[in-house]
Amino acid sequence: MSVACVGILVADCVAYPVERQAEFGKLELVKHISLHAGGSAGSTAYGLAKLGAQTKLIGVVGADGFGDFLRSESLKHGVDSSLIRVDPNNSTSATLVSTDSSGERAFLHSIGANASLVPSDVPLEQLKADGVNILHLAGFFILPGMEGQAGEPALELFTRASSLGILTSLDCVWDATGRWADLIGVVLAQTDIFCPSLQEAQAITNKLEPREVATALFEMGIRQVVSLKMGEAGSFVATKTGQHWLVPTAKVQTVDGTGCGDAFIAGFLAAYLRGLPMLECAKMGNATGAMVAMAAGATAGLQDWNSTWKLAQTLHN
Repeated sequence: MSVACVGILVADCVAYPVERQAEFGKLELVKHISLHAGGSAGSTAYGLAKLGAQTKLIGVVGADGFGDFLRSESLKHGVDSSLIRVDPNNSTSATLVSTDSSGERAFLHSIGANASLVPSDVPLEQLKADGVNILHLAGFFILPGMEGQAGEPALELFTRASSLGILTSLDCVWDATGRWADLIGVVLAQTDIFCPSLQEAQAITNKLEPREVATALFEMGIRQVVSLKMGEAGSFVATKTGQHWLVPTAKVQTVDGTGCGDAFIAGFLAAYLRGLPMLECAKMGNATGAMVAMAAGATAGLQDWNSTWKLAQTLHN
């Protein structure tokens, strides 16, 4: 059983700890600046591989040093990167991440080559033949080639995946345009598993309480599971059949929150692939996110299944 992660690939340049931002023309010193492989699709794929799942990564990078770095990192993490396309006309997407001593972050982001990712980059018949069970699309609101005018490209991709018997999983980022449901609404009806942050889901549904948000998302078409990432408050997981759980996060020393949401999805999907109950999937999601929070960057804190499962079993809803 395996997962194909499709979406944004980003080179993250992380500065830590940043107590104040430098003014133009001036310099501020930090203790660490490091380069990491990030982006929602990449981070989720690396987490899945670390947890023992067979994983393919699909996206677009530029013909540059950052692109070379991201492809080499995929191989290092044990992820199949053969479907990463190189676009010579665009630079690789990159983010400058400023992280303070509490783990809070500020970002400067360039979409770059991610903008050219389109459904034709995803060979669904080949994925099905290769035994892929879940197609996870990550970073919807900063993927113009998947957004279209009203979500049509992603809808087409998910509809074809569903027709082949591949489960569909969706994650988004904050929609800076404010269009929210106008863009993603049609895609939700072809989505089996939806894992947004609570804030993102609130903006999509215009609801506030997690249970109300989940109910509204099911009414919009989600077919199996809604899992709301809630940061320090943990996660709220609900099923189409009416079950729901509020699961606390693990108490750890936070160094950097970069990639915790993507790690949550990796843990959740890795447990889902193993056929575990939804509550255990949520616990694994929270534990994987907590592992990542303990190190700088989106992937450095990842641990194997046994270590993460041990932490997950300390969580009680």
